[in-house]
Amino acid sequence: MNKLVQGLALNIYIMKILIAHAYAGIGHKKAAEAIAKALAGFKDCDVEVVDALDYTNALFKFSYPRVYLFLINRAPFLWGALYYFLDLKVIDVFVAPLRRVFHNLQACRFIRFVLEKKPDVVICTHFLPAEVVSGLKRKGDFKGKLVTVVTDFLAHSFWLARCSDYFIGAIDRTKKDLARRGIKEETVKVLGIPCDSVFSISKGRDQLIEKLGLGQGFFNLLIMGGGFGTGPVKEIVNSISNLKKDIRVRLQIMVICGRNKKLLDDLNRAMLELDVKMSVFGFMDNVDEFMEASDCIVTKSGGLTVSESLSKKLPMIIIKPIPGQETRNCNILTGYGTALRANSVNQVIEHVKDLVSYPEKIIGMKARINLLSYPDAARDIANFARDL
Repeated sequence: MNKLVQGLALNIYIMKILIAHAYAGIGHKKAAEAIAKALAGFKDCDVEVVDALDYTNALFKFSYPRVYLFLINRAPFLWGALYYFLDLKVIDVFVAPLRRVFHNLQACRFIRFVLEKKPDVVICTHFLPAEVVSGLKRKGDFKGKLVTVVTDFLAHSFWLARCSDYFIGAIDRTKKDLARRGIKEETVKVLGIPCDSVFSISKGRDQLIEKLGLGQGFFNLLIMGGGFGTGPVKEIVNSISNLKKDIRVRLQIMVICGRNKKLLDDLNRAMLELDVKMSVFGFMDNVDEFMEASDCIVTKSGGLTVSESLSKKLPMIIIKPIPGQETRNCNILTGYGTALRANSVNQVIEHVKDLVSYPEKIIGMKARINLLSYPDAARDIANFARDL
């Protein structure tokens, strides 16, 4: 009997799924990990998550994220100009072949890795590995399925790995945008931007407020500057402290500084001087709890932060979106009435005053979030991949 069971077990087919990203900011990696987590419970799947940059030469791996981060932090308008210029169809016709050759030269080890592993499905949450694997499919060297997960509301021409078997879109607008760019509509599945499943689980607002050491009965404003605590956080806090007292006493601020220790220390000192109820935190791994305990978030409009906020039905004030993908995401969100744009600290403060004074506006924003929210995106993408 035992031999029979063992024989049956040996005949179980194990699907090999490779999830590839490229570290240029944390969002692409977290999206890949969210899909892997959703697949973790399936014993018929052998899942591996890789950073494609780990399989490139040392200089390319070192410079790739740093050039991107330098541009968006130090020269955002240059980044925006490059973003829109390279997205022009007439430019992409000439640039795309050169880019493919360049990426293939840099990613020789990644190409060998894919060909040796021979996964049944490759899921890409960044355009670089998607383009490389698409090239392998074009030449007939890779026979598996390629799924490209677009992690913004609107794609850039870089995302058009045209030999992808399927594209995963954030919303219906993503699908229409890809179709406009020549991608067959039947290959685009609208499943959302994947984020960790914890963002789809409610833990109870009142219990979380108590757990996080916050006061009950306040308008809770969450301020996040990403993993590196960037943005005019101190200026926003200082300006809030100057609001009229009747608004200020109804407001409670939570600031997550990420890995920015200087910001954390500065705000801890500021709490002793400012007339505002505030709690300050460093890098936190329970952002979902802070989001659920909040009424509104002041943040950037990166794809994953947006997906996490939408999953938690959390209205957004988007501060100074970077030209390019952040601006496009912001335009979608404000167009649907789920977010407010602020191009300056003063505009942030005006939006905060308005939302605290007129809570019905928050209720309306939360209701409209349902039009864009896909809290189970990671699970749905995982199930879709298993059925290929």
